Amino acid sequence: MTCRDVLDRVEAVAAGDEPASAEFRAHLEGCIACAAALAEARRIEAMLAARPAPPAPARFTAAVTSHIRQVRWRSEQYVDRMFNIALLLGALTIAAGVLALSNINAVAAAFTGGLAILNRMSGEVVVRAAPMLGTYVGAAGLLATALFVWWWAERRLSL
Repeated sequence: MTCRDVLDRVEAVAAGDEPASAEFRAHLEGCIACAAALAEARRIEAMLAARPAPPAPARFTAAVTSHIRQVRWRSEQYVDRMFNIALLLGALTIAAGVLALSNINAVAAAFTGGLAILNRMSGEVVVRAAPMLGTYVGAAGLLATALFVWWWAERRLSL
């Protein structure tokens, strides 16, 4: 265990929130600085325990409860608005469907025209992108390599 690991846990051990592991105690036996940090943290905990806890302000509980209610109410209002918008969009979709069914020839013509435009555009994209296919493959390989190195480095740092 390193000094940094021990110093990260000193306050929790001094407060009794976390038990001192065998590694923690072994490090303290060999490191004077970390042992001093634990002693200082225990001294501060003892001083804090000796002092009486101050009472909460008179309106503290009421103010916190009021704030929680306001936040909850705002959250519920947001959910209600989103639900109403979803209902409106659903109703508009149903109305558009009914109108489309009443004029099926126009809908079929618009759909066919849209497919023709999409077909022409996709053909142009393929013709323009084909000469650069090697560049795209190389860029994708570089991106994959960079992501792999980043993942590997993060994994090594977390160990």
